Order: sequence, then structure tokens, then C-alpha cells
Amino acid sequence: SSRPTKSILHFSADTRYKLYVNGKHIAVGPSRSSPLIWYYDTLDIAPYLQEGQNEIRFTVVRYFATSRSAIPFARTALPGLTVIGNIETDEGVVDLASSKNWRASADESIEFPTGLADDVFLHVRMAQDRSPLELH
Repeated sequence: SSRPTKSILHFSADTRYKLYVNGKHIAVGPSRSSPLIWYYDTLDIAPYLQEGQNEIRFTVVRYFATSRSAIPFARTALPGLTVIGNIETDEGVVDLASSKNWRASADESIEFPTGLADDVFLHVRMAQDRSPLELH
């Protein structure tokens, strides 16, 4: 096998992702989207690849619609990850499309804190006396 010379990937997740290549954290995203446009990221991961076997891993966090932290993020009906791209070497091209042979599993060990005192910093609410919006 030979060292990858080019590996342009396009990727996005519902709702957020972290990308690791061979254990090194190299990207996080995507940008906040809206129902009119869904953002994705493009990166050449070749500098992080090595000759022989490589591990490309995405950790995806799905924000539920009822989560206040998720309000700025558009969400689809189901959580997911989309990857399109190739690894190019002197010996050929490897298709890395997520529709191919990717494996996925749910990490049940991660728990998000609940029941904590709410952080009202920069939350916007309508005052009861019909005065203009207040920033707290």
C-alpha cells in the first residue's frame, strides 16, 4: 500500500459531529443550519492518514427538538451522518461515502446533565407587562 496523496471529504451531521482520524481530533461542526440551507464541511484529511490501515471516526450528537440548546439548529426527522469523498493513493481510489460500508453504534455511556439550574445568560423572553423584549 502507499501513503494517501489526497482525500477530500464533504460531511455533515444532524445535529453536530466531531471528526477523528487515527485518534486525532481534527474537526467539529457543522455550522448552524436552517430549513432553507443545510451546511456541510469540506476537508482534505490526507495529512492525517498513514500508509496501511487508518481509522476515520465521527462522533455524532443529536439534539432533540425539545432541548433549548437545539433551538438554533435545524433538524431532520432522523439523526444521521453524511460523508462523501475518496482517498486517493498511487495504487487507486477508495470511496469513503457513508452509504457504503460504514459501521454505526449508539454510545449509551454518555449522559447529558438534566435538572440543573437554568443558565439565563442571553436568553430572550417577553415581559409580562407587554414591554419590549428583554435580554437577560
